[in-house]
Formats: sequence, structure tokens, C-alpha cells
Amino acid sequence: MLPTLLPVPQPSYSQARENLVKAIPPKLLCLLFCGGIDCRYEGPEFWKSNQQVIRGLFSSWVTDDIIAMARPSKHLIEKYNIIEQFQRLNIRSIINMQLPGEHAHCGPPLDSESGFTYSPQIFMENDIYFYNFGMPDFGVSSLVGMIDAVKVLAFAVREGRVAVHCHAGLGRTGVLIACYLIYTLRISPSEAIHYVRIKRPRSIQTRSQISQVFDFARLLGTQLVQYPDLSLRHGDPFTLQHYLNRQAILLHGQEARTLRQTPKVVYLLCMHLSCLALGHPAPPEIQAELEKRSALRTLNRTVRETLVAKQYLPLLREGHKGSWVSTGSVSSWDEPLGFLERKRDVLLNKRSYSDSDLSKITDLELSPYCTPALGKERQWCVQDLRSGSPILATLSPHHQTTIKESHTLNISISGMTTSSNCAKKSKCTAKKTLPKYGSNIELCRNPHNPGPTSVARAVAKALADHDPPGETVLQRSVLLQEELNSSDCGWALLVTESDPQVLSCLLWTWLDKLKEPVLRAEDVDRLNCGTDNRKPLSVLKKPQRHTIYCLLSCVSTVTSLCPHREDAVLQRLMCALTRYPQEELGSLATLMKVLKKSLRETFHNYIYLKGASSTNATL
Repeated sequence: MLPTLLPVPQPSYSQARENLVKAIPPKLLCLLFCGGIDCRYEGPEFWKSNQQVIRGLFSSWVTDDIIAMARPSKHLIEKYNIIEQFQRLNIRSIINMQLPGEHAHCGPPLDSESGFTYSPQIFMENDIYFYNFGMPDFGVSSLVGMIDAVKVLAFAVREGRVAVHCHAGLGRTGVLIACYLIYTLRISPSEAIHYVRIKRPRSIQTRSQISQVFDFARLLGTQLVQYPDLSLRHGDPFTLQHYLNRQAILLHGQEARTLRQTPKVVYLLCMHLSCLALGHPAPPEIQAELEKRSALRTLNRTVRETLVAKQYLPLLREGHKGSWVSTGSVSSWDEPLGFLERKRDVLLNKRSYSDSDLSKITDLELSPYCTPALGKERQWCVQDLRSGSPILATLSPHHQTTIKESHTLNISISGMTTSSNCAKKSKCTAKKTLPKYGSNIELCRNPHNPGPTSVARAVAKALADHDPPGETVLQRSVLLQEELNSSDCGWALLVTESDPQVLSCLLWTWLDKLKEPVLRAEDVDRLNCGTDNRKPLSVLKKPQRHTIYCLLSCVSTVTSLCPHREDAVLQRLMCALTRYPQEELGSLATLMKVLKKSLRETFHNYIYLKGASSTNATL
């Protein structure tokens, strides 16, 4: 039985009051609605101690990392040692949602330089980041501006705790935090608004502010689709350039710079396949997705429990409590739990399981995928996997020991578990209900010689296979596609999948589902004419070139271990890039030469860079 939908949030103000606020001059507005110089939001006199998580300011915790508060002033900052409070609470950023000069008649005079009640320099001089995303009072900003603010908030949360304020810390502040929850947790706009209001009563005040949260969720839902037209529920197919444009809207920080011309789904799949083939541990990019998933599961659980306690959501049955944390889709608000029921039924009836399936069936408190950081992050590419030692060297001795023991303990070959004891516990739990083998990789592994060669053969075979995938592989692939379309945790599930058949199916399916092939007929003709170039792929546009280099980097890694599969893998790659049928690949002999030349170039560039790095280290 499906739960009753959440009630649509109602505005705090009547329509008449909203119209009145827009018509009244600012000075009179401050006097009538705020109290003028005695404004209740300009000090602690009107608020109880439990309404001041930052002493001296009307403030509340909304999440464990975000505080919503009224605006501080120079007087309050000095009187209540607010900088010292920020440092004690590990608040590393402050986000101001005001426009300069607003509410000039409330409280103390404004700072003449900044137009706010304080100088941002006060915070920046104390290593606290300051950001300003101005929105009109009782109003909203553009959706593009809100996406920018949400991305900055997501970045700031990774650096430490964040304080967000407007004038009272209710309307505009609540809108930003609600949109952030939708962006990170993929929950519905109603859930986000109700949750923020529970934590910060009277937040998100006007009709336009409520509408903006819903509009933000609708816009975000169209940008999240990784696999289009899945079950006719996820929009129209897109081109490679369209995907990169949407990806640029969603990604931020180093990830946005690294993946400016490369699709994230292709990048992670290629990286993961290379890791599997070489038997190496997860590099920082994959580790970041796992850590993000761990944090999101905790926040998701908190939001869920809060909404259940206030009876906005029904209490899940005991068997499904843990599964909710991987759901919450802005693309299927009308069916948040029914979809989960169907996914669970499919998983429980499957004949074999992967690590990602286990996380859906059981919610272990000590998840084998929620590992500590691997150490200092550095720029990583697929070619780095060839040597192995630089990546292994970044790990702590504890992680190195765990990785060396991973094969004998029969745990995931990607080396993502936290410790041997954790792996044993997970294995014992799985043995009660699961078959002997957890994935096809274990079937390929030689228990007497657990090196990467047999697994590399399995990866190479999966990449070279032209036949349609089997029923089990196809089911698992579809489930992962649904997760990627509906939840940010889907990335973590993707990088914990251990079956190379599923991963290669996901890779080729994504390329096949593009609205047009990566290499159109005219692109193939240009490549045929440029075979004499030192870098033949340079005639292509950057998105095409970077995507193909990413794919070739993975192919180079895998086929260096299984050279007899090189032609077959390249033929499968040509099918995916051009959409030519297999029987017509003979007409692409020149393209095969270009790909082979670029494959050698990829490998030799890696050898050169590795040699240069060794020389510099010696010097």
C-alpha cells in the first residue's frame, strides 16, 4: 500500500499581506513589520536560549552542518564574540542572502562600504569564507542563480560547517537550504520545505518562495538523467554536448574542472573497469563518491526520521527501514516507496548478487563501502593504475595491509573495505542468504593464484562482447541506471559494482542511448583524411576527443594485460562510437588504424610522463 502524499506546503503570509509588503516603502516596512531600531531580529532579547545556537543571534541548526540565522551586526559580533563562536563550532563559511542596503532602518546603521550590518572582512580575516547571493526580501532569485548558490553551499559544507543568513534567516535562507537538500538528497520539494520548517519554524514564507523550491526541483529533475528514456519515464535522449552542458550545471569544484569535457558516467566506468582489471584499490575520485554516499545516507536518515516523527511521512515497516536511505527521487515524487518495493522484489529474486545489490537488501550499520579517506588527494588518471605503487603509497599502512589481505579473504577485488574484520563480518552476513559466489569476478578468480590476470581476462571479455547481455546482467544494469537517474547515491553504487559484464553493459548502453553517435559520418570522414597527423583525433571537437581518450585509456589498461583481445575491444568500441552494425565494421578499417595509433599514443604519453616524474624525483 502506497503512503499518502505529503501535503503541499502553504505560505506563512496571506496574499493580501504579501501584496501589502510589496507596496509599502522600505522605511515604513521596517517600522511596521520589524520594529525599526528595536527590530526583534537584531539581537537576542526576543529569543529563548534554545533559539540561539549562536549566542546573540536568532539561529537554529537545520542539519548537522548548516545553521540558519538572523543577520549579525558589528555590534553583536563584538559583544557576543561571534567569531570565536564560529571557530569553536567549526563554522568555516558564511553565506549572505541579502542585497546591499536592505533593511537599513532595522537595528544599527549599515556599514558604509559593504551595505550590510557588518564588514565581510571581519570574517575573512579570521579564515571564514564569505559568499553573497543577493535575493530581494520576500522574493526569489533566478533558478540559475539558485543553482550557483546551492553548488557553493555544497562545496562549503565539504570544508566545514556553514552559517546562512538573510535578514531574519527565515525566507530566503530557508529557500537556499531546501534547494540544497533537494540537490544533495534528491528528495521532493514538499519533503524539503517541511523538514526545513520543522527545524526552523516559519521558514520559506511566500508563495513565490515555495514556487521557487518546486521550480528548482523540476529543473534539477531534468538535469539529473544519466540514462534517457528508461521505461519511458526519464525524458528524451540527449547528445554528448547536451549532457556536458547539464553536467556543468550540477558539478562544482575540482570535479567540474576535471570533467569539463568528459561525461562523468563514462569517466567513472572507465576508471572502475581499469581498477578491476589491475586489482588496484579505489583512487580518490571513487573514494570521494563512497564518502559522499556515507554522509548522504546519514543526512537522509535524519530527514526521514524527522518527517516521520512529525507524521509527515508514514513509518516504514521494519524490513524496509534501511532501504529508504538510498531512495528519494525528484523524478518520481508520486511513488517514492512503490518503486523501492519493485526494486527490492527484483533483487531478492535474482540468482546472483553483486556488492551494490547487498547494500540495497541489507542496511548494515558498519557498511563495507563507508571507508576513511585514502589520504591526500591528487590528480589521477587511468594510466596511473599501470604502476600501482604511487596509488598504494598514498594509503596508510592499515589500508595497505587490508588490500594485500583482500584476495585471501575473498572480498571485493576493488579493495574498498575498511578492514579485514569488517570484510569477514560482511561475508558471514551474506553467507546466510546468498549463493557461494557473489559475482562473476569470483567465478573467474583462481583461488590458488589470486592475481589480476584472470580478472583482467574477464574485463577484456566483457568489453569485447558484441552479444546482448544475459537476463541477470541486464536486470542489474537497469537497476543501476534507475539509481543513477534518481539518487546521488547511485554513483557510489556504480563504483561498488564488481561484475565487469554489468559495468561494460552500462558503458555501451550509455553510448548507444545518446541522441546521435559520438562519431557521426562526417567525423569519420575527417578522421579518414587526417590519418597522417601525429595526433589524428585532434580534428575532432574537444568533447568528442576527450571522451574517446578516456575510453581508449581504459582499453589500453585492459588490453595491456590481455593483448589478444585488443582488436575485439576496439571493434566493440567502434560500434558504440559510430552505431555501425558489426557486419559493416570492415568499412571502418581506417578508423581502426586511427584508434590503434591513438591507443599507442595514450600508452607512450604515460610512459614518458612516468619517466619524467622519476627523473625529477632523482634530481
